[in-house]
Formats: sequence, structure tokens, C-alpha cells
Amino acid sequence: MAIFVTDGKVGVNLTQVRTSAQGPEFAKGTKVKTSDGGDAVYCQSTSGVSTYNGVVIGVDYTLQGLATANVADGSGSGKQVGWCQTSIAPSSYGWVQVSGRPKGKLASACADRVTLYTTTTVGVMDDATISAALVAGVVSKTTISNATAVTLMVPDGAHIHPHANPA
Repeated sequence: MAIFVTDGKVGVNLTQVRTSAQGPEFAKGTKVKTSDGGDAVYCQSTSGVSTYNGVVIGVDYTLQGLATANVADGSGSGKQVGWCQTSIAPSSYGWVQVSGRPKGKLASACADRVTLYTTTTVGVMDDATISAALVAGVVSKTTISNATAVTLMVPDGAHIHPHANPA
């Protein structure tokens, strides 16, 4: 079932993307409530992101793909995480779901209801504790055998948290 806006904000289409030439339809950082009990925020992409990719959202509401390389140096610590429910081209504007039940990409053989971490693959999370960045506040509803997009549970938003593997 498609997720839609429930807070009455007029003209919001969660799958619409606008190019930099068209300009933003809403102010960056505009937030709306969604039908799955979550929130979506209007952002500008600094690099292209694919449908269901995880992203890191900066304080200026620009986003980049969620990957260990983008956050391992500590620069991503505390940053908000979201999931693109449609592809957003570089420098374009679109909605990113930051809580509720978004779809997101997981690596193969990722278990359900476990702690998730960034990976070297942009936009993909995994339960393997090999990275320096824990994605706090999100779990998968489903165990998967192949890398795919699944429904995530993000009750109050997710963020990057530094992590040292104790092993």
C-alpha cells in the first residue's frame, strides 16, 4: 500500500522529484506526517540516490548516500538517517522518509529485529558489525536471504552513532 500525507499539507506528492532547474516546491526541511505513522522531510540530494536507498541528512537538509565511507570519520555522527522511496537525481529535490515504516535496502542474509550498521555499499545496511557506524533507531521486520528492499521499523527516527566492534 502506498504511503501518503495525513497532516493536511496541500500539494505534497511523496514520489515527486524536482530538478535544480525547476527549483524546490517546498522549503528544505519541510516535514509532513505520513499514513504509516511516520514523517517525511523535503531535502536536496548532493549526489544521486536510488529508490529505497538509505541516506544521511545534513543540518541544511542536503542528503548523501548512507555508506561507511561517508560517516566513518566521525563526520556523520548524530546525523539523521532516512530512506528515499523514489530515486532522486544529483542536485534535485524530493521527500525522504525518516520514520514510520519505510522500505530500505539490506544486504543478503540480514536478520530481522537486530541492530543495523552502514556498509561499503551506498544506501545498504547490514547486521554485520564490521563498520564504525551503527544506524540507531531502525530494525528490519523481515529476515532476508538475498539483498533486497524490505519494510523497516523506525518508530522515532534514526541517526548515525559511532561504534567500535568489541570483537
